[in-house]
Amino acid sequence: MLVTNDEVAFEAYHLYPTTGLLNDPNGLVFFKGKYHVFYQWNPKACNHKYKEWGHFISDDLKSWQRVETALKPSLDNLDSAGIYSGAAFVHDDRLYVFYTGNVRDSAGHSIKSSQMWAVSDDGLNFEKLGELFPHPQGFTKDVRDPMVWQGKNGHYFLILGAQHDNQVGDIIAYESTDFKNWLFRGSILGDQLQDVRGYMLECPGYIEVDGKQVLMFSPQGLEPDTKNHRYENIHNTGYVVGHFDEATVKFHVDTDFKEVDQGFEFYAPQTMVAPDGRRIMWGWAGMMTPDREAAVPTIADKSWVHVLSVPRELHVNSQNELVQRPIAEVLSPTLLTDFDQLQVGQYRIVSAEDWTIKLSQNAELKRVGNTVVFSRRQWETEGIETRQITGNVSQLLLILDIDVLEVYTEDGLAAMTSRWFK
Repeated sequence: MLVTNDEVAFEAYHLYPTTGLLNDPNGLVFFKGKYHVFYQWNPKACNHKYKEWGHFISDDLKSWQRVETALKPSLDNLDSAGIYSGAAFVHDDRLYVFYTGNVRDSAGHSIKSSQMWAVSDDGLNFEKLGELFPHPQGFTKDVRDPMVWQGKNGHYFLILGAQHDNQVGDIIAYESTDFKNWLFRGSILGDQLQDVRGYMLECPGYIEVDGKQVLMFSPQGLEPDTKNHRYENIHNTGYVVGHFDEATVKFHVDTDFKEVDQGFEFYAPQTMVAPDGRRIMWGWAGMMTPDREAAVPTIADKSWVHVLSVPRELHVNSQNELVQRPIAEVLSPTLLTDFDQLQVGQYRIVSAEDWTIKLSQNAELKRVGNTVVFSRRQWETEGIETRQITGNVSQLLLILDIDVLEVYTEDGLAAMTSRWFK
């Protein structure tokens, strides 16, 4: 089984909760011989009213163990209503995690966010260290999702998704020379990317891949561009390639914003660096409208909802395009020859012809020319919706799980992640 200490497997290839709601991957890190995947988890219900950090560990990225919750709400007026998204950083042989604490009023409304940190010597037991700095002026309570790295100049940088008081999204930064005291440095974007700011930018991630500097983030509030098949989900995740100036603490953008995944449910990705230098990414396969989320069939069946994507190895090619493929550790595909009888499994499709795969009466995958289209009947409305990828689709990789589908072009330039149900 994928999760070795589970008695029942809900999925074959995707990490899932035993009960309740799973969302964003957090704190992805390799520490003292173990891979760690933390995740947002509400074990009490299939909703977003409470969050703690669930925790998986692995020796090999192929099989995982579910271990005790890493962080729970405990601090009045700081994280009493939830341990929200954040990241991990190894410093002086200790594992530090950074997260957003949430506070709600008596009516259950979120009223405050605080940027917090905690530390562990073994990767399992954490000591909370309190609030990092006061809430920045000029921003609403919606400042969250810290990510930390050390620059080439030796300084430490922390970025956050943010919402200005005028309801425009941004990514803001703090800088530290001692890993304790943080100086506010303002927006890393300045006036750039005005067309993809929306009303909030979530889950920023700054990474270096193949000598290129990449900024990923998840805008909320973009208008759908159905003509060009962009921004069709309730919220979306994308990236730009550019250069981070450590002196000015600004990210200079060189490319257009491009979505990471063209399916229905990919959001809030995070990455880690493996010991061999590979940059590996997980995403949350669960961003939905509230009505759709509440009606997901797994809730009525087993009282759980949402999964993480299959881990992907990232590269950036000479055209500054993101290349993503499932990591070698999880792959064992067979060549697909019978398009009529697909079971849970991994498949390679090598074909110059059009084809159709009927996964169920509610879900279908088909190739039409240089486009692959996934169609599904939405379980909350009975309406048919589609998502698609276009490009070199003569060679594809399919990962078909019990109720998750991931499709990749062989060149790694397009990916599509979606839930599906019979």
